[in-house]
Amino acid sequence: MSQIGFWIKNARSISLPQSALPCLTAIVLCIGQEGFVWWLALPILLGICAAHLGMNLADDYFDYKHDPRTRADISSSSVRARMEKCHYLGERQEAKGERQEKATLSELGWAIVGFLGFAALMGAIALVGQWLVHGWQATISIVIYALLGLFVGINYSGKPLELGYHGLGELVIGLMFGPLNMLGVQAALTGTPFSWQMLCMSVGIGCMVTNIVYVHSVMEVHADAELGKMTFARLLKNKTAMIIFIGLFALIPFAMLALGIAMGWWSPWYLLTIITLPMSIYLIHSTRLFAYDLPRDDTPRWWMGPMGDWEGYKKAGIDWFLYRWLLARNICTFFCLVLMIVHLVQLGIMN
Repeated sequence: MSQIGFWIKNARSISLPQSALPCLTAIVLCIGQEGFVWWLALPILLGICAAHLGMNLADDYFDYKHDPRTRADISSSSVRARMEKCHYLGERQEAKGERQEKATLSELGWAIVGFLGFAALMGAIALVGQWLVHGWQATISIVIYALLGLFVGINYSGKPLELGYHGLGELVIGLMFGPLNMLGVQAALTGTPFSWQMLCMSVGIGCMVTNIVYVHSVMEVHADAELGKMTFARLLKNKTAMIIFIGLFALIPFAMLALGIAMGWWSPWYLLTIITLPMSIYLIHSTRLFAYDLPRDDTPRWWMGPMGDWEGYKKAGIDWFLYRWLLARNICTFFCLVLMIVHLVQLGIMN
């Protein structure tokens, strides 16, 4: 495996939809707005994805410094342990005649610099583009959003705030990939520093992104206690409260959409996103069954969307986890796709 491929894989590229979907949605919603600079869309998307991967690796770096044991050393029963964190750090070893790919903490640091450096380069292109089109004043808001995103991202698991260790990690992710992401994209593409319309939309989509991570935490609440990881689910403690918040994160997007339509910001056609509402309700129900250890049938249905290599997941013993995690991801995906399609169709009709 190439070095770039090694780091992209271990930066948990499977989580990229959490940042890429809100970014793409913001890009599409900006089409038709005054001052839209179309040729900045690709560098902005690439920059946000690179920043996401860099922040994932930075999270690993701070987690490893916090506790240098690999997750598998701490808990073999945890999906978070086996699939995500720091397993690639350590000394290179020979296993079954093949060399295990491992990385040192120093190499991890350089990988973080590489991803964030590329993100900074893409951000510089956006800054220069806005300067050329709208003047230097338009770049101020871009810098502010970028610095806020960097500050919150570093403090997710880094000092001084270490938000992820205080049960706020899921909310921080929703803030970064929702409002900061989408408002920043709008500023970079149109020169508009802030709009209530984009804030309203970004809060809803940010809640959906939060739910992807939060559902994970609800299912792993006991393993996270063993790992010593404080999540929002552990902060709530009570199972009923955990399920209530899944419901809130799942339903707030529809409330934000209804508010925007009532304010006259968006067309009633945006309500087509309601086709994802039954999936959201099922996610609440399914996670409740899991949390209370009630009888359940974790068999994927066609209306849940792509569920990956299901037979492979079952053999690996992680189907119980990915059933709800992939459902939460697919809900966010379909919601954003419907929004983008409706907006583009409306633009085509109007033109």
